[in-house]
Amino acid sequence: MPGANTSTWITGIEERRQKLSEIVERTRPVTLAGERVLPVLPSLRTLFPDGGLLRGSTVAVDGGCGATSLALAVTAAASRAGSWVAVVGLSDLGLAAVGELGVDLHRIAVITPIRSSWATVVAALIDAFDLVVVAPSHAVRATQARRLAARARERGTVLLNVPGRLQDRARRWPEEVDLRLTVSAVAWEGLARGYGHLRTRRLTVQATGRRKASRPRRADLWLVDADEGVISMEPPREQESSRDPEVAPLRRVG
Repeated sequence: MPGANTSTWITGIEERRQKLSEIVERTRPVTLAGERVLPVLPSLRTLFPDGGLLRGSTVAVDGGCGATSLALAVTAAASRAGSWVAVVGLSDLGLAAVGELGVDLHRIAVITPIRSSWATVVAALIDAFDLVVVAPSHAVRATQARRLAARARERGTVLLNVPGRLQDRARRWPEEVDLRLTVSAVAWEGLARGYGHLRTRRLTVQATGRRKASRPRRADLWLVDADEGVISMEPPREQESSRDPEVAPLRRVG
């Protein structure tokens, strides 16, 4: 009977949710009442009015190329400090690249739910994880966004939204967030006159938001290599042995 099948499916979801919560709760670091801010990498602190991720807040990262890397880098320091990170929707995420960003791969879970259960799965993860990164493949309804944000505030979980690589406007979070990080400019470095390879990416990031985050902030960040390397405020050093080779003029042939 359809009703019985639906009941069984809901029961299964609740059982898995409970088991997930129990596992994470057993391994969750002890958090004092005053520890309301999760750490971020030193190079990112200037973007956050509290110097880190405020528990229970909603954060959006957008701007196209580099947004996904930035979103994951935001979770790096917290994961190394013992927090658990759930990533929902980035099924093709390269874990090696995530590790190079500084994320503790022992404390990250990648989940790809079906669309019909997306909101239910995200709600369960908010109950169990310290940070939940969502990259929805569909338009999230405003009512869903409000419920998930309210749940994150109640549980003290950071809910972080990234529209994904395609940057479809329909995937943007439909509700106002506490903090929005926007990659406003991207520049590649490494090529010289006729030789070299792309080694680094420079991102200009703008931060805006509500309340304490209402004052605009900006930071220039470097992805140290082209394969989603570690973020640093300092530009990469040029190799001492590198120098411009002799350049032969081009001539037309044929």
